[in-house]
Amino acid sequence: MAFLKQFKLFLHSTNYSRFEPAIKYNKFFSSGAVLTSDENIVYPNVKTFKHQHITLISFNRPDDKNTLNMATIDDLRKVISTFENDPSSTIAVLYGEGGSFCAGFDPGELFETPQDFLQSYCKKPIIAAVSGFAYNIGFDLCLWCDLRIVEENAVMAIDRKLNISNSKIFLKRLLKTVGYSRTMDLLLTGRDIKSKEAFECGLANRVVACGSSVGQAVNMAFNIGKFPQQSMNYDRRLVHEITLE
Repeated sequence: MAFLKQFKLFLHSTNYSRFEPAIKYNKFFSSGAVLTSDENIVYPNVKTFKHQHITLISFNRPDDKNTLNMATIDDLRKVISTFENDPSSTIAVLYGEGGSFCAGFDPGELFETPQDFLQSYCKKPIIAAVSGFAYNIGFDLCLWCDLRIVEENAVMAIDRKLNISNSKIFLKRLLKTVGYSRTMDLLLTGRDIKSKEAFECGLANRVVACGSSVGQAVNMAFNIGKFPQQSMNYDRRLVHEITLE
C-alpha cells in the first residue's frame, strides 16, 4: 500500500496523462543523484523513479511526442546501464510522458537506427507501457522490451514517408513476432497497427484502458518480481538467443 501511494504521487507529480512542468517536479527529482532504493534520477530527456525492485523509466519530451534525438538516446543508454547494474532492481517499466510512447525520430535529427544500442536485449526484463504513438524507433523499442501493455488508443507503425531504413535486428524481431506475411504488409504499406490488431498478432500482451498502461505494467512487474529470478532470467536469455539465431 505504501508503494501504491508513492506511485500515485509520482504520477501526479509528473502529470502522466498531460505533462506540464511544475515546481513540484523539480523538487521531486534529484538531478545527478545516484539511483538507489526509493530515490529518483533525471536526465534532460529521460527520468526514472524507483521503488523496491521496480525501476520506472520514462521519455520526457512530451511536447514532441517523445521523439528521440541523439541526446535522448544517450540518456536512455545511461539509465538502462544503471538499471542493469543495480542488483536491487529486477525489472523495469518503460513509457513516455504526456500520453505518447515514442513517435519516432526527432525530425530535426533524422538518422539511422542506433543499432549498437538495440542489437542485444537488456540483461533484465523490461515491460513497455505503450500509449499514443509508437512509430519507427518507438516501434523498435516496443519490440526490444520483453512485454507490451498497450492502451486502447495506441498506434504502432513503420512510417514509410520517412526515407529511413530499419535495422536487421528490428526486422528479425518483427518477423519472429508477427510472421512473414504481416511483416511484409507493415513494411511495404506503412499502415498503422491499432491495439486490437496488435493483441491479435502478438505485438501486445495486454490491451488496457487509456491512461492505465503504466499502472498495469507496475502490477505485472510486482508479480514477476515474486518469482525466483535466476531461473527465470536463464529461460529468458535462452528465448532471446533463439530469437536472434
